[in-house]
Amino acid sequence: MLISGVAVAVADVADFARLPAPEQTVLANARSYWPGLDATTRQTLQANARDWLARTPADREAVRARMQRWDALPAAERARRRAPFVAWTQLAEDERRQVRGLAAEFAALSPEQQQLLRDTYARQLPESQRAWSLGPVLGAQLAPLASLLVAVPEADRPVLLTLLRTLDAEARADLAALLPGLDAAGRDRLRRSLLAMPAEKRADWLRRQRQP
Repeated sequence: MLISGVAVAVADVADFARLPAPEQTVLANARSYWPGLDATTRQTLQANARDWLARTPADREAVRARMQRWDALPAAERARRRAPFVAWTQLAEDERRQVRGLAAEFAALSPEQQQLLRDTYARQLPESQRAWSLGPVLGAQLAPLASLLVAVPEADRPVLLTLLRTLDAEARADLAALLPGLDAAGRDRLRRSLLAMPAEKRADWLRRQRQP
């Protein structure tokens, strides 16, 4: 991810020695393993280096200060704050277009209408709120599954969310129907069972759990 958050187009350079000298200085720690990196990673690192070199000394100091504050946060808090970005990277491009369109619609609303939507969102349960960071498809379907994410460590959430994405709509409906009858221990057993089994068997397994 770029420090500035702005994409910089660069051509892939597999030979570290061919990078401009200032970029070599910034990326010195990557010299030994540079040839073994994939092209996308090399391009991202080089774009970050160019971004850094284009900044003023004051701006660089501000970035260092932000990084120090970030590093000082507990690991769980860093994972919580990183979750929306991770969720965005997992969205399909058509979902990203939908989100951008919805953001434009929201921006066009009056301040009163925007506040009404914010208040409605604030009244939702925390897990239901977080579900909407998963995009317009899974976010809309995850509200009935929010209890499955309660008390899940932040570091484990991406794996569980990926699992939910792999389920089809019918399997998610079966899962949602199972959850209301489970206590915390039961939800934990369900999570562990789903994570332990092969992905192709989960839908059939969930369907069987609903059968009398």
